[in-house]
Amino acid sequence: MSLLKKYQDQVLDAWEGFLLAYKAANEATPGTRNASRDAFEQCTQQHFKLKIPYHAPTALAEADVPVVCLRIPTGGGKTLIGGHAIARFKRRLLPAGTSLTLWLVPSDAIRTQTLRVLRTPGELLHDELRAELGDVAVLDIDEALSTPPSVFDSQDTVVVATMQAFKQEDTTRLAVYKPNGALMEHFRGVEQPSWSLVEALKLRRPFVIIDEAHNQGTDLAFDTLARLDPCAVLELTATPDRLNQPSNVLYSVSASTLQGEDMIKLPVDMAAHGDWRIALREAIACLDRLQVAADAEKQTTGEALRPIMLLQAERQQQGNPDAMTVDKVRQALLDDFSIPAEQIARSATGVDELDGIDPAKLRFVITADKLREGWDWPEAYVLLSFRGSSTQTALEQILGRVLRMPNVRRKQHDELNRAYAFAVSTNILAVANTLRDGLVHAGFERQDVKDLIHTPDPKEEDLLRSQQSVSIELPVNQGRVQLPDFSQALDTVRKRIENKLDVSPETGSLTLRGEWSPAEQKALKAAMPSEAAVQAAENAFARLLSPAGPLEKTPSEQGESFALPLLAWKQGDWLGDLDDAPDLEGTLALADVDSLLDETAFPRQFEELQRKRLGMSDAGKLKLDSLERLQVQMGLFGVRESASEADLLWWLEQRVIRADIDPDEIAGWLSGALRHLLDTRGFAMDELAYRKGRLRDVLVARIGSARATGHKQRFLSLLQDEERLSADERLQCVYSSGRYAWDWQYNGYVSLPKHFFPQIGNLKSQGEEFECANFIANELKGVKDWIRNVERKPGAFSLPTSKHRFYPDFLVRMENGHFLVIEYKGAHLYDDKDQAEKRHIGALWARRAGEKFHFVMPKQRDWASILATL
Repeated sequence: MSLLKKYQDQVLDAWEGFLLAYKAANEATPGTRNASRDAFEQCTQQHFKLKIPYHAPTALAEADVPVVCLRIPTGGGKTLIGGHAIARFKRRLLPAGTSLTLWLVPSDAIRTQTLRVLRTPGELLHDELRAELGDVAVLDIDEALSTPPSVFDSQDTVVVATMQAFKQEDTTRLAVYKPNGALMEHFRGVEQPSWSLVEALKLRRPFVIIDEAHNQGTDLAFDTLARLDPCAVLELTATPDRLNQPSNVLYSVSASTLQGEDMIKLPVDMAAHGDWRIALREAIACLDRLQVAADAEKQTTGEALRPIMLLQAERQQQGNPDAMTVDKVRQALLDDFSIPAEQIARSATGVDELDGIDPAKLRFVITADKLREGWDWPEAYVLLSFRGSSTQTALEQILGRVLRMPNVRRKQHDELNRAYAFAVSTNILAVANTLRDGLVHAGFERQDVKDLIHTPDPKEEDLLRSQQSVSIELPVNQGRVQLPDFSQALDTVRKRIENKLDVSPETGSLTLRGEWSPAEQKALKAAMPSEAAVQAAENAFARLLSPAGPLEKTPSEQGESFALPLLAWKQGDWLGDLDDAPDLEGTLALADVDSLLDETAFPRQFEELQRKRLGMSDAGKLKLDSLERLQVQMGLFGVRESASEADLLWWLEQRVIRADIDPDEIAGWLSGALRHLLDTRGFAMDELAYRKGRLRDVLVARIGSARATGHKQRFLSLLQDEERLSADERLQCVYSSGRYAWDWQYNGYVSLPKHFFPQIGNLKSQGEEFECANFIANELKGVKDWIRNVERKPGAFSLPTSKHRFYPDFLVRMENGHFLVIEYKGAHLYDDKDQAEKRHIGALWARRAGEKFHFVMPKQRDWASILATL
């Protein structure tokens, strides 16, 4: 069973969905070389509700190699996601044979760390990758330089290297480009081979993963990738490139999603003092309080924690003999605060004590700029910078180290769910802005981080809240977001502008901050794609200059909660969500599932190129689409001889079997499917072996359809016995501070008051859903507060249906104690069977919850139906 978090599954589903869309686009319009663009726009429309322009790197554009990015902030587990992305890639793009992945990282430290988690039994990535793929060979560059083709042919292979091992204008200086006699076996049948590792990899068209892609996004980097002739490129990064070589962000994980899944500590509580002694004393006191809370947490839950502090010292500078350098900070801890030496470790140029320290005693880690890459300690809770906001980049890089949540589990003592930052500075606003920049550097949206920095002083908190950036919605034309174009701006002006704005295509927004000169304002407006966008920019400039009034705290910020009962099932003493009812479980009877695949289900498409057994050189000369070239070239390695029926049956069984299928039935069912294809429809065995990926997909879909039918019948049967259904305080969905996730925030100019949280998630500023929100917030009488419910987010309210859970659009709490659940639906969908089932389930939930709970599904702006429900 996979241990992935829900959002990690969603990220991977988005990646797999893109591969399917890319494959379908290739098949639908062969030869057009637009499959990457079409698939990307289709998927971003699905994920972000708008089409995002696709930017093909010049070096890879002609071949239409798909290049997309998954944006995973610090603490989101992007390395684990990368490993699973390999399995999804193989499932969808490789019809047969083994896969080759080239995993490129930015530094030797991260290369070593990645190799370790891929190779070490017991590491989550090692175990889950092999559960998905079976045997996997993990190689570094030195090993790859002498690896025979039998390794690549017999198992899936991952080669981990730094980009620098491949990236250099003068390629003759790098080992991977030099002729290598140890690789001769890779080139059998190839005319005029170069005998190099790059050419050996190129023959197999590797899938390329670029870790922390923002560090690699140069023209030279993509030229380097083109030399490898990759079949696909996946960027994994916290901070995608927005303006130079824009990343094609396919899916973006928000800070609120990570917080909701207990992956990170938020918010960050901060304090600033001009005297370093006071700052250090308060930081140590904070660490001591956290240790007391950690001891209490262990008593309550058994989880052992040892919070530690990261101290960022000053560099030694001429003319500043009093600078608090690494050694001086250590001495201050020893002399002024009586900290035992065994609790302190230094990690800076010329000294690294982290490896030799006893983890059971460590409490303080001192560094100068940034901690070494690859060092990860989730129990780091407190950051103290002696450099205030004077060196922004260094503080940004170290802040991410105190965000990870120990053991990925929310703590019962709330102070252990937050991070803490102290700075030696008299300018708290400058420190707050630097910390916000640090959160952006860690991968969070600019418009989100404004709410993630707090201070215990109410006056300072009001000051921080007043220093807010302004976000505007980018215009949309025919469903496609319109981005500013700075190509005509002077370089000097453009560079200044880049430091004052954040463009986020996936949220459809542009965030401005700081002071803008008339020339900079003019340049931004000139880059905007429409008059409406220019007007939005002018409004944003006006808001930046306007004095911010006092901001009233929302109910969640005041410590309130918002609870709704879930629809539950009772069976004896057991009470649980209806989706988990034991009566929904059942064994799938394969005897009732037709295994015979006709021409419609499995079209007779002879694989002409494979059947002719093309030589490798011939394959290289063919004018094919990228996907066709991949399938042909991989076929040359993966299907060297005919497969046996027993081998194919075993391969299919491993990928079709599920917990609800009787193992004794599956072999016979699959055998019947194969015999029909071989005996009745006349397929050859090697043809089925080559197309086994498609065959698996068709068989899985057929079983899945039968499974869904059985689940629906059992689910509808449960609904008939209402006395065993309940909706009360014993099982509730509870919203509170830090338990609300979204992908983007509402950026409209129309004020929508009374929202339970300070943010309104996943709401555009126009359309019928916005009009419904406006009616609730500004027109409906008696509203105490309301929540924009975001679907498929951790902790969101949902109700089960026979197919999946649905997430009503709005949750409303009235002043008289009544609750209203609203699912708005467009008129064109209202009479759909699925929507009728939602109305039935919603009404059932309201009946079981009691007279204070109501459900309504208005359409066509029928606000009267909301009033009638109340």
